[in-house]
Amino acid sequence: MPGTRYDVFLSYRRADTALVLPLRDELRRLGYRVFFDTQSIEGGEDWKRRLERSVAESRALVLCWTESASRSEVVTFEYSCAKALGKAVVPWLLDGTPLPVMLNHINGIPNPDAVQVATALRPRLGLGLAVRRRLQTAVAAVLVVALAVGLWWAMRPAPPWEFAGDVIDPVTRMGIAGVEVDVTPDQGKMVVVKTGDDGKFAVTLPQPGPPQTKYVHLEFKKDGYQGDTANVPAGKAFLEDLAKVK
Repeated sequence: MPGTRYDVFLSYRRADTALVLPLRDELRRLGYRVFFDTQSIEGGEDWKRRLERSVAESRALVLCWTESASRSEVVTFEYSCAKALGKAVVPWLLDGTPLPVMLNHINGIPNPDAVQVATALRPRLGLGLAVRRRLQTAVAAVLVVALAVGLWWAMRPAPPWEFAGDVIDPVTRMGIAGVEVDVTPDQGKMVVVKTGDDGKFAVTLPQPGPPQTKYVHLEFKKDGYQGDTANVPAGKAFLEDLAKVK
């Protein structure tokens, strides 16, 4: 099936061209793409295939209905084709000629003023193809940006976290300087730091991720003190009592 190229297919009898042209021009002024066939049907030409393709490429068919149009084989083929393809058919009633049976259930527009008819058609036609495509492009661009942001957010590196603690003498309750602290995160490399004069230490580690359990293993070493080890939740402040060797 061909893609949609037109908002409106104007079906009319060539003898009514002067009546129909103002509607074509007004629809185009409003931004609609209008199929308006000005070619002659020549002997031997496969006009049915050409017209069927054009109807299929249109969103709706406006039937410019007159006594003259009612006697046209081409006009009959065009609205019959539109009905068969499930296209909307809107009759523009230019004189008192009754609609054919297959269309007499449709509310036509009995107004000879082309500008007013174009205005009446707008609720039935909705937005024109050009506007629709601009909106689709804008929506697609927003979706692409949202997807890119989502991918960036999902793939961004996890921020590092700070791990800090204190090592104190359990008797004096004073910080112990120069304690070697071996910090080993789950499935990570060991980092070695030493406590400062106040017994405090801090280390920046990569943020653990699944299937890591976000624990760190600590080992404390200092001459004259009894070494110790501990497993501590990552990111938690830690207080270690390190007793002197007796």
